[in-house]
Amino acid sequence: MYKVNMFMYTKENVLLGMSGGTDSSVSAFLLQQAGYNVIGVTFRFYEHNNDQTYLQKASNMAKHLHMPHYIVDKRKDFQSIVIENFTNEYLAGRTPFPCAHCNTYLKWDALLEQAHRLDCPHIATGHYVNTIKKDNCTYLSMGKDIDKDQTFFLWGMPQEAIEQAIFPLGNLLYHEVQNIATSNQLPVKQNKNSVGACFCPSDYRPLLKKIATEKGIQIHQGIFTDEIGNFLGKHEGYPFYTIGQRRGLGLQHISPLYVKKINRETNSIIVAPKESCYQTTVHLTGLICRQLVEKEKQLTAKVQYKKQACTATLDMINTSEALVTLHEPTLGMAPGQSIVLYDGDILIAGGIIQNAW
Repeated sequence: MYKVNMFMYTKENVLLGMSGGTDSSVSAFLLQQAGYNVIGVTFRFYEHNNDQTYLQKASNMAKHLHMPHYIVDKRKDFQSIVIENFTNEYLAGRTPFPCAHCNTYLKWDALLEQAHRLDCPHIATGHYVNTIKKDNCTYLSMGKDIDKDQTFFLWGMPQEAIEQAIFPLGNLLYHEVQNIATSNQLPVKQNKNSVGACFCPSDYRPLLKKIATEKGIQIHQGIFTDEIGNFLGKHEGYPFYTIGQRRGLGLQHISPLYVKKINRETNSIIVAPKESCYQTTVHLTGLICRQLVEKEKQLTAKVQYKKQACTATLDMINTSEALVTLHEPTLGMAPGQSIVLYDGDILIAGGIIQNAW
């Protein structure tokens, strides 16, 4: 039997966020095996092309496991909190990180709200992460399967949610989760891994253009220049590009060029060779730091989900701002994106890139 990553609280209620996929379904099964009364909830955040098959999948799994299941409509909140931020950030010449924004300001608050209503002292999801208690505080820590670890998306998770959370998959490898589903005949089909946000799983630009048009904002062509202002070509509009981008520029040059700076006011984009685009210092805002960090303490920083981590130091400016110094020059740190900081496997801080140089 696989162990749920928390002490067993026999017959206590736990509210599980259910997507209808393998991870949340196996989580439900494991929680039941550990003795919990599992209650499922599926939030309606966004339905791409009005696809509601996920609701039926979650409902079918709940019936299969003989557990109560609720569907809660949060589409208005998702629109105002997540999609509005997504649109505003791109129109400001920045690059949003919708998943982190959703986890910080919507998803976990919604779970806590429903858990309170349904008298559930615990909440759970199918994320590949763990929790650890240290110095009277509960932290998120990396999942056993490093390739599937999802702490990067959860740096803004409310502390109350961390204290109440159970992550049944935290100590499992991905193939073990698949084997549990198969060997216990759980009626799930493996979902394809999506690229991008749930509301625009491939190219974000058509959706952004549509939303901008609805707001009465037209996205116009602009120009590419080099670092000294020489004209290099035309682009489709500054919101369609991001710092560090190389592909899709449509420029002919003797060497690859990368987006170095986006100027919203002039609708111009500066491109430069790779060696001119590296950065080592980052101004973070929206900082959430879960412990006091000594200025010279070496941490590990991740600036993109699948990008190699590097060592870094954190210098607090105030409770919501900091400077992060990366010990290796890094490419593509775009304003609006996240940096997540770890002490070993423990996630201790994260924030939004305001500027980098």
